[in-house]
Order: sequence, then structure tokens, then C-alpha cells
Amino acid sequence: MSVRVTEAVLIGAGLLALVAAISLLGPAIRHSSKPMPTVLLGGATRAEGCLSCHATMQGLGAAHAGIGCSPCHLGDPTAREERIAHRGLERLPGDLHTSSRTCGQGACHPIEHARVQSSLMARAPGILAVDRFAFGERPTPDGDEADDLPGMDLRKGPISPAELHVRKLCGSCHLAARKERPGDLGEAARGGGCAACHLGAPDVRAGRTGGPLHPDVPADVPERRCVGCHARSGRISLSYRGVVELEPGDPRVVGALWDGRPVGAAPPDVHAKAGMTCIDCHTERELMGDGTPHRHAHEGLEVGCVDCHGGGPSPRVEEPTTPDRERVAELLRKAWDRAGKPALPDGPPLRTRTGTPLWRTHAPSASLALSQTGGRLAIPPAKDGAHHSIGGHERLDCQACHSAWAPRCTSCHTRFDPNGADLDHATGLLTKGSWIETAGGNGLGPPLLAVGPRGAIGPYVEGMRLTIANVVEVPIDRVLWAPLDPHTTAKARPCASCHDPAAVAEVAPSEGETTRSAPARLLTEEERAKLARVGRCIPCHSSYDDVIWRDAAASFSRLAGRSAAPASRAAHDPVLRCRGATGDPAARTPR
Repeated sequence: MSVRVTEAVLIGAGLLALVAAISLLGPAIRHSSKPMPTVLLGGATRAEGCLSCHATMQGLGAAHAGIGCSPCHLGDPTAREERIAHRGLERLPGDLHTSSRTCGQGACHPIEHARVQSSLMARAPGILAVDRFAFGERPTPDGDEADDLPGMDLRKGPISPAELHVRKLCGSCHLAARKERPGDLGEAARGGGCAACHLGAPDVRAGRTGGPLHPDVPADVPERRCVGCHARSGRISLSYRGVVELEPGDPRVVGALWDGRPVGAAPPDVHAKAGMTCIDCHTERELMGDGTPHRHAHEGLEVGCVDCHGGGPSPRVEEPTTPDRERVAELLRKAWDRAGKPALPDGPPLRTRTGTPLWRTHAPSASLALSQTGGRLAIPPAKDGAHHSIGGHERLDCQACHSAWAPRCTSCHTRFDPNGADLDHATGLLTKGSWIETAGGNGLGPPLLAVGPRGAIGPYVEGMRLTIANVVEVPIDRVLWAPLDPHTTAKARPCASCHDPAAVAEVAPSEGETTRSAPARLLTEEERAKLARVGRCIPCHSSYDDVIWRDAAASFSRLAGRSAAPASRAAHDPVLRCRGATGDPAARTPR
């Protein structure tokens, strides 16, 4: 072949290769010739190549609509090729394993992110602390730094039966647990970090672009976000709406939950009936943490009945507010305005005892703007009646009287099957060993009474009537009682429901242990006797303003100190008649 022919063949082959390359790479070349899309984040302009393909995405509200994809989903926003752009992609934004680079980055929510990381909802230390106490591995339920679920050394595997129990049965709810899959998983959702609460329906108020819908990430947290975790254990999200878990075959069953548990109807909380949802009471500092690591829920609780309704046994002392509290309240007000909710009235809000603004309240008019509708709700003041000032009632938590009912489970049997397998929520892996729970007596009843972890007498429920075998050397059989605000607020329960001598044994348990350390405790025999002693007077003295309750101590002392008298005199002496009717000649002060 001649040199001229050879050159022609090589040139032709080169042209064919070039045409093939252009046909394959032409779109990419044409694409790369376009300017790189940019976004403004934290006052700085940054490349956001993701928008070359995802610019038609809609659904994010005004707070997040202009930031692009990579601030939440990571990846490489400077790349023009999909394969490279999607390297390191976070499909589940808000997950606490990566949130320091997404929600918590400096241009977004670093302060809130730091608080969430140390919060009870993220760490769930009380779950493991109480479990170790229940399993007999510790003498108290107080807990320590080893009880933080995200901080467990997963390389060593479960180090105790209690830890194994939590990791396989209880550990999926805390925020540090990784969500199972993307999207809105509804009431069945577990874990997920920031998105566990801040995942909402797409916001399409700005008009449709024809593109795919993306969930919104609003500051407003709908109640269904709370249900997935809080429908178990204390079941407060169910009770609040008037739903009670029952046993299969119970004639009161009217349906089933998403996980198959049979349920019936019960009176809902008065706040629920008024249109309030969880965040109409609970502050973001309770839910997202206040920056101080706590061990149990009562330590992180900020809002109380007296913060809105007033009253209480002693004058309310409010702590000074802090710049962080005010800053967050202002951010939430702006989010409220962006959502198009009704304007909030001018004037100071009510505040918690710790100084946190209840930013949707208006102190001068004693009203609340409902989180879901924006409608205004009047806040009734606590009644200044005799029932609040009777001697002895100063020891009561508001919910001791105002909780109408509580979920009750009279037995809990747990056994371990070493040959089974179940998901380890700490690692997300299926591992050997399975816990089998057999509950019994699910239903409702009056809240029990005992001294709570803050020193006031308040509602309790069965923490565990627990038997454990097959995983410990000595089988465990113990009775534990747990403090609980049932979230079933209503008109005060009848006096006899606590004081009737026949009810005392049911209302005030005398055997077992509390799942909190001192001052939490069961009532003493002397205190139980005083409950019953008052109950013997109620049939005749049922009015709160009856003269004997103005100074109950003096009334009982007078009754005990009246000397014996002839029958003729006793028939006309009300004190002696009362003494004979009560059968309590040694009556003493009920306090």
C-alpha cells in the first residue's frame, strides 16, 4: 500500500473516531459549555451543578427552596457528570451521622444541631439506664455516660442482657438511629435525625413547575411526626387523642394501629379537643435539647401547667431569659410569617419558668395561636377554689387530679430465644438472638399515685411487672412503677377515686420499686392510711368548702380528742357521731 493511501486510511479512521466521540460526548460537551448553576448559602455564592438536572424540583418552602441539593444531600456539586456528582450522596438528609455537614453546617443551623446531638431524643440514655436497673445490672436507674445509645462501642457487641434488650427492642426510636428508607414513612417512622420531625408535605403554594415533588422541611412539626415513637411505652400520643391499646378479643376493640395492635376509644385530652397539637405545649428546647445532657425526661421538661394557666401552691418564679431563647423564638416567628399564617398580635408572650418564650401565646389576652390553623384559642386561668388550697393538696402535681385515665398493662413477660434472629437497631444488621414479649392486661384505668422524681405526688403506671428468663443466670421477677404524665387532662377526678378506703389499694401501690431514684418513691403505709382516713369523711363532707376541710388537721384532732360521752349525748353530738361512723377513734391529722 502506498504512503498516500495509508495516510488516507488513517485520516478516515480518525474522522470516524471523532464523529463517534462527538455523537457520544456531544451532550456532555454542550452541557459543559453552559455556565455552572450557583446558589447563595450563608451569604456566599457557591457552585451547584445539581441544578443542571434537578432545577424543576418543587415542593420545598421558602426557607429551603433556594439552596439547591448538595447542602442537604451532599455529593459533589462542582461535577457535571452524574457518576461523579453522586459520589458520597446522602439519601437521608438530617441523619445525625452526617448532619454536621448538612443541617448543622455553619451557614444553616449549627446551634440547634449541637443541642440536638446532646438531647434526650438523640441519646435516649434513660431507656438504657432503666433497663440496666430492671435487669439487676445496677442498683439505681440513675445512669451515666455509658448509657448514651449513639455512644455505644458497637465493635464489642452487646455487653449485657439489658443492652441487648434495648438494641433489639427499644433502640429504633431515638433520633441517632438511622432511618430505614427515604420518604415519609408516616406513623411507622423511627429514627432519622432532623428529618424525623422536620419532614412535611410538599409546599406547592408558589405554583407548579411540572417537575417532581420534594418533601418540605418546615419549622412547623405536624403531630403525626410524634406518633411513630410515642405510641409505644407510655403511649402518650395515643392517649392524647383518646385511643387506648386493648387485648385481642376485647369487646371494646374498634380497630387496629398500623402495626396491628388492637385499639379502642377513650376520652381525649381537653387540649386535643380544643385543637392543640404536641408543639402547642412543648417547646423546641424540650424536644431538641437545651444544650445540657440530661438523663431522664423530667430533667429536660420546661413547660408546666402553671406557665399558661397560673395557679400553683407557691408564687411562680421565672428565670431570666437568654439570647439563644429569644433568637430561636424570632426565627420561629419568621417561619410562621413565611407559611402565610395569621399575623401574631403585638405584645409579650407567656414564658416558661426557665424563661423560654411561648412565642405563639399573647400574655395580655391570655391566648394561643394554634400551630396547625393559626386560629386563636383562649387560655382559661386556673380556678382559685378551695380544691386547690385544701391542706395536703400542696403536695400534688396538677396531673395527679387532672389526668382522667392512663394506659394500663398489668403484666409483661419477656424471654430470650438464643436461636432466633432480630434486627440490632444500633448497627442496622440482623443478628442472632431474639426477644419475645408477651404482654397482658392492656387497657385503661385510673392513674396510680406515688411521689414523682420532682418530689410532688403525681401519676404513675405499671413500669414493668417483669419476668425475664433464658438470658440471665437467675430469672428476674420484680414489680416496677413508672412516673408518667398520661396526656389525658380533664376535669379533676372525684375525691373518692383516690381517698375511698376501698380504692387506696388500687390507686397507691405499696409493693415494688419506682423507675426513678429519690425523691421518687411509693407512698408509705402512713400516707396510704391518711388517704383512706379522709375517704371515710367524704360521703358526708363531699364539698370542697365544707367547714371541716378549712383546717383538716384541727378537724381530725378535735375528732380524736373528744372524750367518751353517754349515748344520749352522742346522738346529738355531730363530732361523736362522725367518730363512731368512721370507726377511727385514734384519728390524727391527715397531713
